Amino acid sequence: MVRVRPGEIGLAERPEAPSVKAQPYRAAVLFLILAAVAFVPFILAPVNGSVSGTAGSADHPNGLVSAGPRPLSGGVVVSSDPRVVRNATNLIGDGTFDAIPGPWIYTSGTTGAVTASRDPTARARLGHTTPVLRFDSMDDVFGATPWTAAVSNQQSSSNLSQETAIRTEGNGSLKDDVMIAQSNQWAGAIRDDPLPWNWSGYDRLAIRMDKATPGTLWAWVYVQDEAGGNAWGLFSLVTGWYRYPVDLNTPLDVSKVTYVEVAFAGAAGTAGTVYIDDIVLFNSTAFAESARVAQTFTKSTPTGASPNSLRLVFDLEATSSSSVVANLEVTIGNTVEWSETPVAQGTRTVEVDLSGDTALQATGSFTLAVSLRLNRTGWEEPSMTAWIDNVTLVIPGTLARIAVTPTTASVLVGQTATFTAGGWDTDGNPVPLTVTNWSSTIGQIVAVNGTAARFEAPTQPGTGVVSATQGIIRGSANVTVEPPIAVVPPTSPWDTMLWPVFAMLVSALGAAGFVAIRRSANHAFRIEDLFLINREGLLIAHTTSRRDSHGDEDILAGMLTAIMSFAQDVFQEEIGGLRQFEIGNKTVALEPSEHVYVAAIGSGPIRNRLSTSLRDFLVDIEERYGDRLQWWSGMNEDLLGIDAMVQLFARRERYRCGDWKRHAAPGTEPKAVATPEGPGSAIHIVIVPKEPMRPL
Repeated sequence: MVRVRPGEIGLAERPEAPSVKAQPYRAAVLFLILAAVAFVPFILAPVNGSVSGTAGSADHPNGLVSAGPRPLSGGVVVSSDPRVVRNATNLIGDGTFDAIPGPWIYTSGTTGAVTASRDPTARARLGHTTPVLRFDSMDDVFGATPWTAAVSNQQSSSNLSQETAIRTEGNGSLKDDVMIAQSNQWAGAIRDDPLPWNWSGYDRLAIRMDKATPGTLWAWVYVQDEAGGNAWGLFSLVTGWYRYPVDLNTPLDVSKVTYVEVAFAGAAGTAGTVYIDDIVLFNSTAFAESARVAQTFTKSTPTGASPNSLRLVFDLEATSSSSVVANLEVTIGNTVEWSETPVAQGTRTVEVDLSGDTALQATGSFTLAVSLRLNRTGWEEPSMTAWIDNVTLVIPGTLARIAVTPTTASVLVGQTATFTAGGWDTDGNPVPLTVTNWSSTIGQIVAVNGTAARFEAPTQPGTGVVSATQGIIRGSANVTVEPPIAVVPPTSPWDTMLWPVFAMLVSALGAAGFVAIRRSANHAFRIEDLFLINREGLLIAHTTSRRDSHGDEDILAGMLTAIMSFAQDVFQEEIGGLRQFEIGNKTVALEPSEHVYVAAIGSGPIRNRLSTSLRDFLVDIEERYGDRLQWWSGMNEDLLGIDAMVQLFARRERYRCGDWKRHAAPGTEPKAVATPEGPGSAIHIVIVPKEPMRPL
């Protein structure tokens, strides 16, 4: 079929490119029997296996609420679990956007290009998505609406075929092998359906083409309506896939389009191959406007300027920005409290300290608004969406707890260590510490800087407590002062003469001692399971040397937490804390810290070295992960490296502060340990002092 297009061909520029409460003692006995039944299958399982720790699920402590991953629009994937602090003094109504219509007011932009609405997943949605009409994906070029070859002269040729390997989307593309006989001739492909197409609402066509052969080729994209009105674009093709736009301007009637042609021209004798794919329509109208979601709230309690005396928290999810510049900001009244440009893609929790806003320190009515402004750039389809959820405006309560970090520390005699205090209310919100008094039962506090204090160890080993106090609220950390290790060389000629003999004697004694230690090691406590569990019973990490762990680490972790809680409730007047108990021939050693506790399960007598190792291990855990453990959602992606620390401790069966930096070997499995034979499954609870034991 030969089609000759009237008019002269012109040139166009290329386009831009997660407590067990004991009652009577009779119930306690029943509880212990049930615990034995639950524990024994795990503790007496075969040895020599290895199971990596995995996070379980449980209700979150201290009023923490997990929003959980919600279905996302636009193919965006949730990479973290948003968290928000619960507090009875939250000033924002329906911060979870569950109510319909609710207290929120949604205001779209002046032209409607940027919209604000309540998302069906119960979140606020702000953004713009350009409607796109896919005219032809080129997945079936010879189907119900086929493309046909067309040339301006029989001397030139156009050979069309369906391509499946080379494409930009879908299942295929249109391949056109053309030969241009003369410079004033063209060859290409046309689509001429029986009925017209209604493209109302769209003013730009975009087509992807790939010039797969060398040489110069021009592409002519021509669109025509029923009355002959047309729009066209001429492009110098480049090698590789590129997107080319055609503006559908007057005189073309976009409601009655009948004909689309893609033709190629070049110098006489030019032959080449061009692939065509993904012809789409969209609106190119420029815009620069904002949409917002807002709520007016009443603040009846004045606040001060102390850090975090007023705190805003919300969850934010955002897509990437395409052909737009995005600015997201949070305002209260006329004050911009937080803003971001460009808006980072992904899911996160944003916390804003509002204590510096003097207007907000007073009482009254205020309007909180979250606004998204989009400014269109480029010529392609613009899109960007942000979702807001779990909005809280928190006034922290009365100081209820002081936490001192690190919670346990080992310090060499004469050396120093720094401790830091933090205040919290009953809901887990941070409360500023105003006047903090530091004290120590061993050594002395040599310097205080606000909430931090420098401790100096005495010249003699021992154990004690470092405390921070404000009013009647006190927080403490356990301190172990370790002896120094020193070697003194000979200082006299006689010493020099006897030194080789002395060295030989030491070597012989060392060898004998080594043999004795090796023999006694067989009777020492051997770690078979090591659990790291948070204060609410949620398993963080677990490693085992047993062949069959039954895969129920979460049940075992919950039972450990239940037994600890039971012992504290029933024996609370007699003890300071449960440190170990026995089940059959197995012993469970426990050590708590501020956010977690570690449980070592194994065989043999427990020695002081194990207690020291457990404390040192928790010092490193709190130092490395303390801030994240406080609000931990149950996702191990938030605690990268913690599994390796647990495996390192279990493998070496000892731990000193900093070992994870010196010896960590990710992927190393704990060594196998033979299961010793023993009696049945009776539970023997052993109560030991809460203060740390003095090391050997």
